[in-house]
Amino acid sequence: MGSTTPQVQIIDKSDHTKQYVVTLNDAYPLPSLEKGNIRIRSRIISVTTNTFTYARLGHVLGWWNVWPAIPSLPAPYDDSSKYGRISAWGYCEVTESQNDKIPVGTQLFGYLPIGDYPEILQVVVDDETGHILETTERRAGLMHIYNRYLPSPPGVDPLSADTRSSAAWDAVARPLAETSYLLNRHAFGWDKTKLVHPSGAPVPWTSDDASLADAVVVLFGASGKTALGLAHQLRRARPAEHQPRKVVAVGSAKSRDFTEGTGLFSDVLLYEDVSGGTSASVVAKLGIDANTKVLLANFGGRGTADQELHAAVTRVSKNVVTLMVGGDPTGNGSGFGSMPSGSVVCSASHLRDAALKLDGATAYFENSAREWSRFKEDVAAKAMKLQWGKGLQEYSQGWDALCSGSVDPTLGLVYEI
Repeated sequence: MGSTTPQVQIIDKSDHTKQYVVTLNDAYPLPSLEKGNIRIRSRIISVTTNTFTYARLGHVLGWWNVWPAIPSLPAPYDDSSKYGRISAWGYCEVTESQNDKIPVGTQLFGYLPIGDYPEILQVVVDDETGHILETTERRAGLMHIYNRYLPSPPGVDPLSADTRSSAAWDAVARPLAETSYLLNRHAFGWDKTKLVHPSGAPVPWTSDDASLADAVVVLFGASGKTALGLAHQLRRARPAEHQPRKVVAVGSAKSRDFTEGTGLFSDVLLYEDVSGGTSASVVAKLGIDANTKVLLANFGGRGTADQELHAAVTRVSKNVVTLMVGGDPTGNGSGFGSMPSGSVVCSASHLRDAALKLDGATAYFENSAREWSRFKEDVAAKAMKLQWGKGLQEYSQGWDALCSGSVDPTLGLVYEI
């Protein structure tokens, strides 16, 4: 269960590549637990490029404010203007409870602290789903997806031999694959009564906007888990008459063999194939003409290949949707600040909020969980590998490796804390 003296990860807010493992020598006694609250301790957490987004955009979207200040945090890390904590997806255990509906030992999946310091959650239990909702005022401005915790069935331990691998994939990719499910079923769905703008906002989004029937779909950063999830959804979870003509991957030379090996893509191109003056020939190669619907979706592609291909495609087709799901993890080139004019930004949390109203919570979570299980079976278990680590020091090493770009794209990094 980790060291008896808790440790937490601390990030330099000005540079997320600078991170520190800080020991809390004076952590005990812990703050008292009020009626209705629970105390949790992280058990399994992942590190993905998405985790870096929480650091990079934390000041804008509230991710630095998820956890309260730790009274025993030593200087200089107690200076919240310079340092902070973000979160990772995974499983935690309820170690103490003042809530009659949540017994000690309950295992929860959700947005968790990076470290083994026990944190307090102020919660209510949702009667319809049984999910646990965090209600602290400090987190009121956070997107709802980050305040919902899913309990495991009673008696199920995520670290047991028969559930360990499945739980690890949940930590590594479940929220990312859920974004793909939302994009496929609601942003680019075929049921016009359940369409939602990719941002989740209540603004016009027509069946013509959403249609991908006989379209060419190009995914930048295609080896990423969200992009793979969307490719899987487009190929395996749509009626045949609503499937795109092509699903095209754009990525790095390092990831090419892996991306091709998934069997999800019609074509696999390199960034250099669509940049440096070659984008026009790519448009011709993909069979894009004036009547072709094109979706250009960026999942954290590197450099400016997305902008160059966008310019070439829009010279030919006038039916182009440009979607931004993530920025370049290096912070250079492609990103939210360099999007082509007219681009739409995906917000998974707001999309989910809208989908819950349209589908009903029970149906939504049953359907998305079923598709997630299919992705784990079809893609994760066959084309990807888990790399387990233990403790916060090894988590820190994984963070550094992912920052430097030295992690094999087939790996999912997951840690027992």
